[in-house]
Amino acid sequence: MLILSALKDKVEIFTITRHMSREQLTVMRNTSQFTCPQCENPLRLKIGKAVIPHFAHIVLSNCTTSFSERESPTHLDGKQQLAEFFTRIGCEVSVEAYLPKISQRPDLLVRKNKKLFAIEFQCSVISIQDVVERNKGYKKIKIPAIWLLRTPTNMNATSIGITIIKLSKFMQCFIQKLPISGQTLITFDPVTSQFVYMSQLVHISGTSFIAKVRYLPTSIQTFPFAEVKPLTITEGKGYWQFFQQKRSRFLRNRTISGKYGTKDRFLVNCYKLQIRPEVLPLYIGFPIQDSEAIQEHVVEWQLKLICELYLNEIAIGDMNSEWIKKFTESMCKVYHLKNAVKAVTRYCKFLQEINFDSYQTITQQSFSESKLINHFHEVIVAKS
Repeated sequence: MLILSALKDKVEIFTITRHMSREQLTVMRNTSQFTCPQCENPLRLKIGKAVIPHFAHIVLSNCTTSFSERESPTHLDGKQQLAEFFTRIGCEVSVEAYLPKISQRPDLLVRKNKKLFAIEFQCSVISIQDVVERNKGYKKIKIPAIWLLRTPTNMNATSIGITIIKLSKFMQCFIQKLPISGQTLITFDPVTSQFVYMSQLVHISGTSFIAKVRYLPTSIQTFPFAEVKPLTITEGKGYWQFFQQKRSRFLRNRTISGKYGTKDRFLVNCYKLQIRPEVLPLYIGFPIQDSEAIQEHVVEWQLKLICELYLNEIAIGDMNSEWIKKFTESMCKVYHLKNAVKAVTRYCKFLQEINFDSYQTITQQSFSESKLINHFHEVIVAKS
């Protein structure tokens, strides 16, 4: 949003759109004067060939809301496309609107049915603390904040359907838990003008997730944003197969590349339970929501827990919240303690539901794969 001072002393709001020709913008630049709505200093309309048209302060300013001078062409282009999308579906849109009460400037300020939304299109990595502080500001004036990350450049139209994706720790911070599509990350791709949905996210290890990926053009998107349909039974089985393939590969590689020899905690635990890593039962290394909060592979920390229960003869029913937190703090390498405790708690509940007996060795207990698949689909996927 910019203030335009025209020749006839008329002041109005002016927004550059992608549909304006260079000829139109050149005429506008030659016949009008532009002013920054916050610092009220003059702005220059730049119409170069390398960078998309944008405004810049004529004199270097400390204005905290200077327009476009530190934004990449991708960010500028994406912001314009999003502004056009929201306008097309009937929203009132202000680009770069300054909110004086909190001294913040969202990329877009959108009004839908008398309700305001702050839209942030994030193309670069910033500190999570910055995100938290911005959200606090919006919350202070009761404006919901919606963050849209730029779609990773390594994803393209072939990345559709159920597939393996990698999400950095920064991107993982923006995963939402939606009622229909479960754990979901919605991004925007300004190159293809499409919203990209990574829904029903199931963590494998590190930055790897199984996801249902869908592309939705701006021409058919809605606001509030559409949600992806729940997984079908067939898709749920596809998830299970993906997860087990990755799990089997991890166990093979983990055995071969054990770099700590007899000090390798994972191999030592397998020895204590008298079982080879590659034949560990499927309930060890079971996909659990929030497991991304733990640095280790799910097989490793779940084997530690099973070992603790068996060697110390602790019944499943005796595990309380205090014991689980102590185990998580002392035995697991975690990124986020609160979520890590949630993951371990969910796994303990899962063991109870399948009637795991900690007084028997794991080789003495068998659980049908079909039972585990059903649990995976009903609890982990369908209700994530």
